[in-house]
Amino acid sequence: MKVSTRWLSRYLDIRIGEEELCEVFTSIGLEVEWIEHIGTARQKTLVVGEIKEIRQHPNADKLSVCAVCVGPNDTRQIVCGAKNFKLNDHVPVALPGTILPGDFKINKSNLRGVDSDGMMCSSKELGLGEDHSGLLILERNTPIGTCLHDTIDVNWDTIFNLSLTANRGDCLSHIGIARDLAAKLNVALKLPQIHGVEVSEKERPKGHFLEKISIETDNCGCYVAICVKNVKIGDSPNWVKRDLAAVGVRSISNAVDIGNWVMMETGQPVHIFDAKKIRGNQLTIRQARDEETIISLDGQKRMLSGDMAVICDMERPLVVAGITGSVDAEVDDNTMDILIESAYFNPDSIRRSAKTLNISTESSYRFSRDIDKANIANYGVRVANLMTEICGGEIVAACWKVDNLGEKTIVIDFQPSLIGELCGFTILLEIAENILIKLGFLIEKSSAENWKITVPAHRPDIACASDIVSECLRIYGTDKIPTTPTKCTGIHHESDPSAVFCQNASNYLSGQGFFECYNFALRNGNEIKNFFGENAALSVRNPFNADQNCYRSSLIPGLLDAIKFNIQNGNLDIKFFETGHVVLRVDEKFNECLAIGCVMPIKPLERSWQLVEAADFYDVKALILPILKNFSQRLAQFNPIKISNIWQPEHAACCGFLNREKFQATCGFLNINLTKAFDIKQYVLAAEIMIHPAIFGRKPEKVSHKPFSQFPRISKDLSLIVKLDEPAANIEGKVMKAAQKSILNDVFIESIKVFDVYQGKEIPDGTKNIGLTINYRSHGRTLIDSEIQAAFNAMQSEVEKSYEIRKQS
Repeated sequence: MKVSTRWLSRYLDIRIGEEELCEVFTSIGLEVEWIEHIGTARQKTLVVGEIKEIRQHPNADKLSVCAVCVGPNDTRQIVCGAKNFKLNDHVPVALPGTILPGDFKINKSNLRGVDSDGMMCSSKELGLGEDHSGLLILERNTPIGTCLHDTIDVNWDTIFNLSLTANRGDCLSHIGIARDLAAKLNVALKLPQIHGVEVSEKERPKGHFLEKISIETDNCGCYVAICVKNVKIGDSPNWVKRDLAAVGVRSISNAVDIGNWVMMETGQPVHIFDAKKIRGNQLTIRQARDEETIISLDGQKRMLSGDMAVICDMERPLVVAGITGSVDAEVDDNTMDILIESAYFNPDSIRRSAKTLNISTESSYRFSRDIDKANIANYGVRVANLMTEICGGEIVAACWKVDNLGEKTIVIDFQPSLIGELCGFTILLEIAENILIKLGFLIEKSSAENWKITVPAHRPDIACASDIVSECLRIYGTDKIPTTPTKCTGIHHESDPSAVFCQNASNYLSGQGFFECYNFALRNGNEIKNFFGENAALSVRNPFNADQNCYRSSLIPGLLDAIKFNIQNGNLDIKFFETGHVVLRVDEKFNECLAIGCVMPIKPLERSWQLVEAADFYDVKALILPILKNFSQRLAQFNPIKISNIWQPEHAACCGFLNREKFQATCGFLNINLTKAFDIKQYVLAAEIMIHPAIFGRKPEKVSHKPFSQFPRISKDLSLIVKLDEPAANIEGKVMKAAQKSILNDVFIESIKVFDVYQGKEIPDGTKNIGLTINYRSHGRTLIDSEIQAAFNAMQSEVEKSYEIRKQS
């Protein structure tokens, strides 16, 4: 946001210098990115001179040598290349030592063998405009030798370019900036006088250009239309051009410039219609129809979609609401009757539409950050007042306002003692009250301890008592916080078990060929609800960005963004991981949990002469098992996922529960619909481990070590017919229990492993054959095959209660 100090001086007295003003801006949260100067600073060496003599330069056909009087008994010889002057003309003269715009310093010089003691100046050289075709010729009655600043407006101005946070839409105007400065400097705020125009909300005002205004979309909360007739379109006055140029806005015509000037003054975007180009004398604010088109003011044909709001006459859309107008109702040199629009549009709708159309305008920038809902009509009238003053028009009828917003004021119960509680020191109540009043808050005191504070409409970011305390402290000054000793107990990174765990996990995954990502912890609330359920989203009360308004419930969407971005930019090495925090519901309460997530395609996307086998569920499961061993040496089994919007059913599995084991691990293929939503055409394998903070407070499991057996093992094979959907882990568990029941005390089951899975001939439909190897061993002796066979037979008898044993033929 560019802010002109000359423009600000209309609304308050600024009696501090440039450097101090810069410090004030920063202290109240308005960061100054850079400062620039316009025009020429006041200097004693920049004076009015009179040309007393003109002669041809002896060594240059295009140069003249002039004798210029710049004061009593002070005539200078100046070489000049301009041709538009004559004898006795009065011109601006920059004497040696003068610094012109662009840090151009004037010195005595020698031009083609002739001395020159200064420079006669054009408008461009003084920073007064773009004209450099000749000298700036002054009035003949301008006193010779006087400072140029005392005779003409040299347009000296300091421009502050401010970086504003997204919640400070009220500071996208000179009045908004002036309001904050007035509170900080404790000076009066001088608001412009707006001449009263009757406002009609219930019915069409008599004599109005429009017969009907209809709002057919929730994305328009209020629409105001004001008629001005018999205007004369032409150039804007110099002061309007100067102000607009100072803040980077191009002058177009007086009518359009007035709308832009008021937007920069108040923060309220307006649109100026040529009233005679509105067909049917009717405006409808509705959602655009898919593939409806409009030719915007920059001459480009724009394809609209159904999520964009438009303003239409009886035949066609004339404006993309809050973003850009069209050539169909554009003001031109023949315009005589004008319709002024001042409205309120939904910030989220404007933000999405501007992004889709790839258009960023001063109007959309303000609407997307919210505007002052209470003064929509007043600021429209401000435009009409200036229109009649500058363009010579006449306001017709009353201001027609169609309002669906209603009166929605925010009143906050506030205890002044809260200032001391939150700030840690006391601000005098008289000072705090004065600050709030100057910022536009209304205070009603039911008692000294209880205030009711009405939040001004231009501050929609203020929602609670702590916000009010923040405003008091911001203006009072954080530099006034008293110095007090503080004690805090620090914890070293290596002493925090969760930090050590994350670092170890990061090192491990990096060693497996994954690249680490860092994503924002906030995601779009609709995305979270679509993929994780309505109750999964923990929303932020006052988000900086509507697309990042909820705390993430998973790392997977952010990692998919990374895959999509890298594929689009030609980087095909897309094995990514992230460690971070997520918010999940555990026992119906939101808990912040640590999370580790990783994603990878089933095959490398880079072409290679080598044949690479596709990765599968077992690869990604094996990847995360070493991480899970940090929590338990005996992991619960992985159970197939039946229904999920994130994971592909029957091709992903889950282990553990946050409310019981305090961790939950999921791995496998991501849901195809999810990857399609991110425009990813490849199958993606992923894993995610959620860890409850309570797990790091547990005592580590005691691990006992035993020597390896020096005696040989005996292996027995078992073939079972089981249901097709039964997990192997279930089968292994039941066989292990049966085997342990049947063995002698000095014998142990070393392992049970699946060595074969078969479906097909001789296997009934809906079943599969699974082959297992049971390994028996003893620590103290060599096992005898007959005793193991007896134990194996006993085990089979037990297993037959659950499964059919397939006999070998």
